[in-house]
Amino acid sequence: NAKVKVTATTVDGKPFRVTHKVVDVNNITILNRGEENIKFTIEEILKEDKSLWKEIGEYGTRLLMSPRSAAVRFRSTQSLSLPLFRPDIGNVFGQSRSYGPMSPGLDFAFGFAGEDYINKALRRGWLITDDGQTSPAIFSRTNELNIELTLEPIRGLKIMLTTNRTDNRTRSTQFMYDNMPTSLAGSYTKTHVALKSALKHFKADNGYESEAFNQFLANIPVITERVRGEYAGLNYPMGGFMEGNVNAGNPFNPEVGDVSPTSSDILIPAFLAAYTGTDAKKQYLTPFPSFANALPNWRVTYDGLLYIGNLRNIFKSFTLSHAYQCTYSVGSYSSYLNWMSANDGDLGFTVDELTGNPIPTSPYNISSVAITEKFAPLIGAAVTLKNDLTLSAEYRDSRTLTLNTSAGQIVEANQRGMTFGLGYKIIGFNTVLKMKGSGRGISNDLTLNADFNFAETQALIRRIETAYTQATSGTRSLTLNFTASYVMSRRLTLGAYFDHQVNTPIVSSTSYPTTNTSFGFNINLSLAR
Repeated sequence: NAKVKVTATTVDGKPFRVTHKVVDVNNITILNRGEENIKFTIEEILKEDKSLWKEIGEYGTRLLMSPRSAAVRFRSTQSLSLPLFRPDIGNVFGQSRSYGPMSPGLDFAFGFAGEDYINKALRRGWLITDDGQTSPAIFSRTNELNIELTLEPIRGLKIMLTTNRTDNRTRSTQFMYDNMPTSLAGSYTKTHVALKSALKHFKADNGYESEAFNQFLANIPVITERVRGEYAGLNYPMGGFMEGNVNAGNPFNPEVGDVSPTSSDILIPAFLAAYTGTDAKKQYLTPFPSFANALPNWRVTYDGLLYIGNLRNIFKSFTLSHAYQCTYSVGSYSSYLNWMSANDGDLGFTVDELTGNPIPTSPYNISSVAITEKFAPLIGAAVTLKNDLTLSAEYRDSRTLTLNTSAGQIVEANQRGMTFGLGYKIIGFNTVLKMKGSGRGISNDLTLNADFNFAETQALIRRIETAYTQATSGTRSLTLNFTASYVMSRRLTLGAYFDHQVNTPIVSSTSYPTTNTSFGFNINLSLAR
């Protein structure tokens, strides 16, 4: 029987630990070495005593122990650029007493001053506000939270989860004016998941029809109604551009100025709901969601196939991989200078340049947002055989969805491709050629690598107002690459390469198929000691 239990004791009956290897059904080999007299007891295992509950317990314990490492990083930075200090402020070791006990103050000198420091400096007369200069004070803040978690639920399966949110905000304050006009700017990004609409490819036969884009158009009236409902019961602000307006202080009336279905307040939530696969009635409306809405990306590798059967006798390594990366980002945004808040939040009004009436809007003028998604790779495999032959293959798919609110369109760029690789290293190639070695301690290895790649790119413009899709570009490319490297001596390495690429346009009236071929040789001479 090949399944046996081996125990050992010394002559006086004390347990002795041994390691063994089963050779066949009749023989075992003891791997310990020593001079002791040992008594062995060998028992055959006829049936493994393993109940269902025991297996469930083992798998449950393994699952609870699957977290291997975790890392949390929070970063918060802020800066204040405040110009137009009076010349005698801070003239002695950075501080002076010309305008109080200390100016500009130790909090400013050590970088602890917040945005309210501007009001403090104005009250104490530290700033020049009466010579017509208009250099604003700029306060910037960046908050970033990143969480990484590594799991190993089963042997050889490793999963890395990454969640990130970065929010950059800048406030520019014109402190030299009485009402201190303030403008906002910044950028935003978070990890996202858009699997509902992923891996879709479009053809000209049906006008590049997209289910996600059709859903986006259907979401617009739903989101419009939700945003309009948020303004119900709010009153128009007083003062500012509302000074003298008959509607100032009155409840919001859609007949005076309604929510615009083409504004970023409507298009961004409709866009996220459609391409993320979320119900428009449940989609968050803010363009800057909190960390609770940041979804994890992942990378998965599995090398446990070697533990199945006799695969270890064939392969040195066998690794499967998969990775998903997706981000939602607001590249940059600004604010409306004449915007006024209605609820001390992001709900407010700005003036309609044509009618002069107040229209509901958030303070943010966001021209574009983007969802960038990559399967890098969707599935990949890397194999090394016992004879050092390496094989690799992977399929990648990526897309970038850009919502341009000012132009009323979605730009969709898709790319997919397959890559196959082959590599082999001939150790001591001189012996194959029956040549004498070129130097002591040097293995004259010949390394060969070949890669084949097929890729397809496509760019579409989907116009929101007309629901029309136009293909702007597209290319299919085939690439064959071959390299060889031969270590001739300690200082001399010879190499050769061959590269062949064929590009075929899919959609273009100005491009034409092209073929590029290059090849050559190289010599690397090292003079380093």
